[in-house]
Amino acid sequence: MIVPDPNFRPNPERSIFVQGFIDQQLVDRVSPRIIHLLHKSREPITVYIDSRGGLVGSAEVILKLLRTTNQDGASSCHVITVAISRASSAAADLLSSGDYAIALPESSLLYHGVRTSMTDPVTAERATELTEALKISNDRYAMSLARKSEWRFLFRVFTLRGQFQNHRETTGDPGLSDLQCFTSILRKNLSPSAANVLDQALERWDRYNGLLQHFQKLVTKSRPSKPEMRAAQIEKIMLRAIINFEVLRNRTNPNWSFREGGLARVNDDFFLLNEYFQSAYSEQFKQICERWGSFVLSDADKDELSKLVEPEKSSKKLEKARPYFLPFWSFFVALCHALQEGDNELTPTDAFWLGLIDEVIGHPNLPLTRYLAEHQEDQPAPDAAPVDVPSPEQPAPANQPPLLA
Repeated sequence: MIVPDPNFRPNPERSIFVQGFIDQQLVDRVSPRIIHLLHKSREPITVYIDSRGGLVGSAEVILKLLRTTNQDGASSCHVITVAISRASSAAADLLSSGDYAIALPESSLLYHGVRTSMTDPVTAERATELTEALKISNDRYAMSLARKSEWRFLFRVFTLRGQFQNHRETTGDPGLSDLQCFTSILRKNLSPSAANVLDQALERWDRYNGLLQHFQKLVTKSRPSKPEMRAAQIEKIMLRAIINFEVLRNRTNPNWSFREGGLARVNDDFFLLNEYFQSAYSEQFKQICERWGSFVLSDADKDELSKLVEPEKSSKKLEKARPYFLPFWSFFVALCHALQEGDNELTPTDAFWLGLIDEVIGHPNLPLTRYLAEHQEDQPAPDAAPVDVPSPEQPAPANQPPLLA
């Protein structure tokens, strides 16, 4: 039996409409309505979106206002976002920022990086400044998108996880990693445009791993007597690893040199590797391992953890779960970066499978978190046999997504 949950259902009576260009005028128009809804109750607010984008700062103002608390410190309202026709650029980011993001089947979604327009002539110095500023902004928004959508993406991973072993058997390659299985299965559900984004993400993820391997080798050789290294020491090792990595990667190109483009690549690699460590050892990644770890640990691991007490138990769980989740998390970060490069036109179904939205209206066969939240077992008749409901430790029926905590 399905019992509707207002946290997953759009409500026109508590809604705002983001239509047209997103700028200060739009902020001025919707702000009174948002303030009225916040004052009236803390029930969910629906944001209907039909916009080709606009100013990122204005979209952030709207989102921050939607998440405002009150003088009593009440929790922020649950935000449901709905793409009703077009959600591009800043509007697409606003769509993915919802606690529950929905798209109508015929809507169009476009993700791309930060842009700027210039009216005055651009000098070489100004061009360099703009390039660096845009790169930093794109990196920031990629990480922001990853934080907003990481739970959606991991739900896709666990939705498809039951197919991994069958994929290995079908392809005749038992050595495929879970991430390789996931991306291969995912590709089958994507349009050509979305598959191109997937390829870019895999290329970036491959660089992550190559850089990481070189770094780990040097850390092992360079580890000082003291257990902790200063930031500058770590960065020194990072730069050495990057230089070794680039020289090895370009060994077959006789025209390659650091002077002719290689130095710029070293700079990009440095921030790429730094980004990897910031992600892998962040508090959010720890929360991922804590929340989802039980689904990937073996019975022996769980038995070992049951004998421990906090904080040793949480620390040990993180140690055991990290190797499984790290490839998926770093791949999703790479995916969010790929969405900042070029114009990426996605269908609503693409956005669903890439973890950017939660539901496509009119596609009931997609595995939705809403089904898990709204599903309640029918009460059996007095003489009826008990129904065997799969627990998180048991596989769900083939036509249902796995039950998650």
